[in-house]
Amino acid sequence: MTTPSCCVANLSRSAQPVELNLAPFKGRVPVEMLGRTAFPPIGDLPYLLTISAYGFYWFRLATDAAVPSWHEQIVSVDERPVVVLFDGWTSLFRERVVPWRIGMAEKTRTQFETDTLPRYIETQRWYAAKGTPVERVRITESVLWQEGKTTWLVALVELDGTEPRAGYFLPLALAWEERDDERVRNLTTSAVAKIRQQASIGVMGDAFADEVFCRAMVAAMAAGREIAMSSGKLQFRRTAAFSEIAGADFATLPVERPRGSSSNTVVNMRERLMLKGYRRLRVGLNPELEMGLYLTEVAHFANCAPLAGVLEYVGNDGQTRLLAMLQAYVANQGDGWTYSLEYLRRHLEQYRTTPAGDAVPLNAHEAYLNLIRVLAQRTAELHQALARSTQDSAFSPVPLARADVDAYRQRALDEARGALDLLAANLEALPAGDREARQCGARAARGARGAHRGLRGIQPCGQEDPHPRRLSSRPGARDPQ
Repeated sequence: MTTPSCCVANLSRSAQPVELNLAPFKGRVPVEMLGRTAFPPIGDLPYLLTISAYGFYWFRLATDAAVPSWHEQIVSVDERPVVVLFDGWTSLFRERVVPWRIGMAEKTRTQFETDTLPRYIETQRWYAAKGTPVERVRITESVLWQEGKTTWLVALVELDGTEPRAGYFLPLALAWEERDDERVRNLTTSAVAKIRQQASIGVMGDAFADEVFCRAMVAAMAAGREIAMSSGKLQFRRTAAFSEIAGADFATLPVERPRGSSSNTVVNMRERLMLKGYRRLRVGLNPELEMGLYLTEVAHFANCAPLAGVLEYVGNDGQTRLLAMLQAYVANQGDGWTYSLEYLRRHLEQYRTTPAGDAVPLNAHEAYLNLIRVLAQRTAELHQALARSTQDSAFSPVPLARADVDAYRQRALDEARGALDLLAANLEALPAGDREARQCGARAARGARGAHRGLRGIQPCGQEDPHPRRLSSRPGARDPQ
């Protein structure tokens, strides 16, 4: 089956916008053929493009391309189902209504768990089993948290239809059009459903899109509050650095629209605070929380995002689940790994398109290497902070033993073999005319095989290798530079 393509050309001498009806290809990702750049996926709405003067786009409408990491899928509130409530949040709980309304509450709860919530969760980036239909979202633990005149449903849910069964943190908010215009606008971008109660209409949405909820979370951490639930409690805590990080005016900080990541929801508060909600529920200690507490309160490590507060669910059985963390906001351009991959991609593209006679400047990578030197220094400082003596056994330094080195070496060898096998298996997939690329790939594979053999000579600190080996790809070859 051939992959459809789409070519759009602008014959005008000025930039032009265009809207294309690509609905028959909904779900496909347009990949620009010349630069191999992935564009946002096609949906039901007209696809909007802006083309420069005499420019053109040539797309492959792919089903095997990844959606751009920065893209957020926002479903219009008009596409969400309608939930009819008769008494606010209590309409979902048979034990909270008068006896003659129990049947209505059970019917509303069934619709909510089998239709409303599954359709919402299936469209979220933090839903781990993407592409797998959700049969039912069961509310296993919940509390109605009220601050002033506003009430939120803070729920822990389990999903039917996914293997293994997964639990998620799902706080929800209600806003009514006649009295909460601003909150309605905020919740519309993260809407779960349209709601109606008698003559009132409104929106139910993700509570992380509600400024009032986010501020209430920070205030509860500051106060060290606990909120009882049926089988446990919500436990808010602050760290010793809370006051320094949050400031005295944290209750008035403007809240940005939440950003989704692969497993979390992140809300920034005026580039001072970052509230991170952990959607997937995991039992036990969270490494990010442990490390954040240690670096903030024990090591006082300056080059990290210090931890200000935390929200955990503590069950009556003593088991804990991390729900949210509050950290200092750190301005950034992304993570070092992605930055390096993008830099390498740009460099290789420049090398590929540079005329054969043009030499690459000797200091072509100096700006990038300066950043990497700083990253290396910060990494060394982090290891120094983690190497200090402490009464916490989880962070006490342990000498590196022979077995540790053997395990690290074997893992590196396994990863190297896997990468080399993948490289060798895909050499033939390169275009037949791109002989130079094939030759470069073959040389890289041969050189890397020789290099990874040198890993066998790694010794623990303070020990010498009784049988030293040269890093060479074959007997008599030069040591790789």
